[in-house]
Amino acid sequence: MKVLLLEDDEDVADTVSSVLTSFFPTVDIVHISDGAEFRKGAWRAGGWDLVVMDLMMPGVTGFEACEAIRANRLTSKVPVLALTGYDTLQNEERIKAAGASGYMAKPFEVPQLLVELKRLLGNAHGL
Repeated sequence: MKVLLLEDDEDVADTVSSVLTSFFPTVDIVHISDGAEFRKGAWRAGGWDLVVMDLMMPGVTGFEACEAIRANRLTSKVPVLALTGYDTLQNEERIKAAGASGYMAKPFEVPQLLVELKRLLGNAHGL
């Protein structure tokens, strides 16, 4: 399984990575922590099973990143889980309109993350 993780907070990135590797020991996680790296475009090649993204990162918003992911034919169908420390109804509606498949406020509990991962990946990956 291949996961694109767009997150500038190292603690959150470590938590998400730990949860994923506990269920998928061979998971390949590509971590991008800022907009400059995202704009280089390596993510465009596709092959992702899941994208987990922060809404507010240096140099790119999750809204922009989600729209770019949805506009690319190789990534347009990949489930996208948006994470945010700015939990508002407006942000939730806006990221879902941009194409996110799921939304979670930070800080989150690991069981809550597992529920979302199961919902987004369960059928295809045996969760």
